[in-house]
Amino acid sequence: MKIKFSRASLLLALFGAITLLSVRAEAQDAVGVITEIKLNRGEVQIRLPGKKDWAKPGLLQSVYAGTQIQASKDATAVVLYTQGMKTVTVDERSSPFEVKAAEAKGADVSGGVKEVASALMGKKKPPTYTALAVRGGKRPPLLVSPRNTRLMTDSPTLQWMGMERQPGTVRVYGPEGLLWTAENISLTQIKYPVSAPRLKPGVEYTWVIEKRGFPVEKVRFQLLAPAEIKSVQEQLASLQNAAGVPRTTQAILKAGLLASRELYYDAREVLAEAVNGDPDEPTLHFLLADVYEKTGLKDMASEEYSESDFLLKQRQ
Repeated sequence: MKIKFSRASLLLALFGAITLLSVRAEAQDAVGVITEIKLNRGEVQIRLPGKKDWAKPGLLQSVYAGTQIQASKDATAVVLYTQGMKTVTVDERSSPFEVKAAEAKGADVSGGVKEVASALMGKKKPPTYTALAVRGGKRPPLLVSPRNTRLMTDSPTLQWMGMERQPGTVRVYGPEGLLWTAENISLTQIKYPVSAPRLKPGVEYTWVIEKRGFPVEKVRFQLLAPAEIKSVQEQLASLQNAAGVPRTTQAILKAGLLASRELYYDAREVLAEAVNGDPDEPTLHFLLADVYEKTGLKDMASEEYSESDFLLKQRQ
């Protein structure tokens, strides 16, 4: 039995195939990512290849050859090329800036930046993420860090919230039972001392805070093997030594690398320090929210997502 197709049907099928191929090519051919957006008193806009209208860029927006970016007044955007360690800061004077195709591949001197940048591009905010309201009453201590993470140090700083000047007891456990105890602690952090039993790679540990009248929360952490630690440290050093890369973008790349290895403790440290130095960069708050989300701190994640949204949209 022969099947007859009308000319319109054939054209529609052909158009659909071309569109699908175009979408797939776009997904594969990203040459960079926007790592920083500073609105200040202006705005930043982006026009993707084949589009007529300008639009607001998203956080960690992928860019393709032919993408145009423009900034007004004192607004700026930083574009990181995934091939190599090259960044471009777009401001009003250089607008509109057109993203060029990636240069011919040669020796990989990027220190894994392409892998890290690709991981950053894939990060998306949850569709809805609203913190639960807690009315009145005292809340139990909230264990912040290390929390459901891998570590590169065998002397982590244990951090928490909610002691409310009432002392509690910190305990660290291993597979064989209690390792270390610190009693009558009313601070918000304490370092696991070198005098305590050494943490071993690949072993799952947990820690708690015991406070009278409150349930005990237990969270886990695990130390990396020395070879893994060395590999990550070498990649971090490569990012640190990259010439011409803005400090905030360096922090974003480092945090992306660490989070991709489930090193949320270290990623949080990098992001917290970067936020202190650059509090108005929405990408930093976005990535910090992602770390909190991955470690189960939903309310803190919601706060950081909200701050990121505010900074990105306050003047757009």
